Amino acid sequence: MAPISVTLARRDPPAAVVALVGEHDAYSSERLENELTVLLDDGLRIVVDLRDASFIDSTTLGVLLAARQRAERAGLGFALVLPPDEHAEVQKILELTRLGRVFASFTSLDEGLRAAHAGQAAGRPSRAA
Repeated sequence: MAPISVTLARRDPPAAVVALVGEHDAYSSERLENELTVLLDDGLRIVVDLRDASFIDSTTLGVLLAARQRAERAGLGFALVLPPDEHAEVQKILELTRLGRVFASFTSLDEGLRAAHAGQAAGRPSRAA
């Protein structure tokens, strides 16, 4: 199963950084959904770090989209951190599905954390470095 790590960013209010490494598909999406549900239930802002994810499938995208919508309804920030290379597989998948426009997306963890703390959950991707 592909690794998923969760760390808390020591900020006020706190945020959780959920890092996905490797390939994520239907087999890992249930664990991801469970992790995100617990974090949102705890009222944490979420930053999903996809810089080391080599692939995400439609099931994983659905989990991320549902979590983003839930965060937005709760007034919590939800941001993605993407690989800086626009030709990376994850970037291509988001562009193909047009979901790149739905998520607040950044290429640096600091920018993602700032957006999540500001309560940003949606918007056009940013090319912050």
